[in-house]
Amino acid sequence: MAGDAASFLNELTIWKLKAVANELNIDVSSCKYKRDYVMKITSKKLTEERVRAALEKTRESKASKQNEKDEDVAEIKAIKKDIESIAAPSRTQEVLLQDEANVIERHIDEALMMKPSMFEIDSRTEAAHNRMIMGDYAEALSVNSDARIKCLESFSAYQVYSAAVSIRAADELFAKLKDNKGHINSTLLTALAEAKKAFIDGNPRRREEALENLETLATKAYKAFFENTEKGEAELLGLLADYESFGARTDESRKYLEIATQAKREYNTQEYSRFLNTARESAERAKDARVKEIDAAFGMVRIAAAEAHDVGAETAAAEANIKSARKAFDDGAFRQALELLLSVERAVDLAHLEQIRSKREIEARQLDKIQGSLAFCEPVLLEASSYGMDIQDGLIQIVNAKRSLGQRDLVAAAKAVRKAKEMADTLERALDQKRLELRIITHVDDAKCGKCGQESLYLYPGSRQKCLECGHSFVMPVEPLPAKVKETAQQAPDQAGPSDVVPGMPQQPAEAQPIQSRTKAEDKEKKKRWLPRW
Repeated sequence: MAGDAASFLNELTIWKLKAVANELNIDVSSCKYKRDYVMKITSKKLTEERVRAALEKTRESKASKQNEKDEDVAEIKAIKKDIESIAAPSRTQEVLLQDEANVIERHIDEALMMKPSMFEIDSRTEAAHNRMIMGDYAEALSVNSDARIKCLESFSAYQVYSAAVSIRAADELFAKLKDNKGHINSTLLTALAEAKKAFIDGNPRRREEALENLETLATKAYKAFFENTEKGEAELLGLLADYESFGARTDESRKYLEIATQAKREYNTQEYSRFLNTARESAERAKDARVKEIDAAFGMVRIAAAEAHDVGAETAAAEANIKSARKAFDDGAFRQALELLLSVERAVDLAHLEQIRSKREIEARQLDKIQGSLAFCEPVLLEASSYGMDIQDGLIQIVNAKRSLGQRDLVAAAKAVRKAKEMADTLERALDQKRLELRIITHVDDAKCGKCGQESLYLYPGSRQKCLECGHSFVMPVEPLPAKVKETAQQAPDQAGPSDVVPGMPQQPAEAQPIQSRTKAEDKEKKKRWLPRW
């Protein structure tokens, strides 16, 4: 059992070993290092059960004073208390002065550059052993003595090098933790300052204890950091599951999360935090994109309900469900809103299809309506596309409508062409502005709109006139000329003399004076006056 107790004692920290020795009345005042404490307590032939009982008794006494039941909390507080007791003689040095810190850093850099090597010691020890085998005992003693002295020198250098490595590693670790968390516990800074002070002018015992406590605190702080970040990781996983429930595409976010998990296994705090934040940002972008898609789906569902209503289907329940879906969407219940929209669209599409199947005249009327809408909105969208306007969605709806017509799916074709027509209607004013800029349409002088009475009529190709004030449009009828007039008009100008008289055409009196045209300034002012207000 003594062997088992020694193994158990090796796992304890110095402050726990002190507590066990104090509980069992063992004098450890001469002990400097952890191995000294372990050897001193093991020499008493104690069993592991007795050591555990002593530790438990110490915990209970501390718990009764501090009312602490959590063993981890008690351990951390005990470590803090031990660090404060170590740092007590140099309380004013908790924060090193800038000059002093620079000197210490320079010494640490020099120590890190002088890495000790055990190769020469191994060679001398091997040579001494070979001399002893060959019977040259005097030479073996001499070589072994030199090897031992060299080993002591290298061991001293190794202690300095090892202390420099631990201090530099802890310093860098605390800096990373501060960058990630925004702050760092003052106890850790105190332990680091004490270790640096002991490295320069501390005795071996002080340096060893300060280093051991610094390493213990740094390790615990490192593990605590990852335990706290696990909460953020679990929260992100919950968000991903929520976003995926209403169709958000989170593949990119999960890839970043996998990379962050790999960095966590390698204890790389900087990479772990960076990729975890990137995964969260990617998830939020995926969620926002999906929310926009659901918001746009309200328009498509309303179009489906309007098409069903136009053919005589009852859509009162559908309208009520659309309002409920909008309320759920505004409250953030995106999954519920999506499910309501899908159910409404299925219901109105089915009602629409039943109306078409039940009455043949409805099917013919629906087909004529779709074809007429296509004939109107397709040229408008193509013209807008030629001007560089973003109408990609409208052209996609045109393609979908034509495909659905080819498949005799009038319900889908009606929805697609209505969506395209709505987009074409919204482009009308922007198109008129482009037509004005390119002089495709021209103002009709001294003409008023028959609907609003404004002089804002413009002539479009195909003899169509439109009022840009109220949107009223009409086509001017062109009366056909008589056959004889048409033949005369087709003659070459040089074949008709001044005495030629065209029957049926009014003749200009010889005394008539030519009408003087307005000046360019007047024309420009009139055009400017009758440009559309928008």
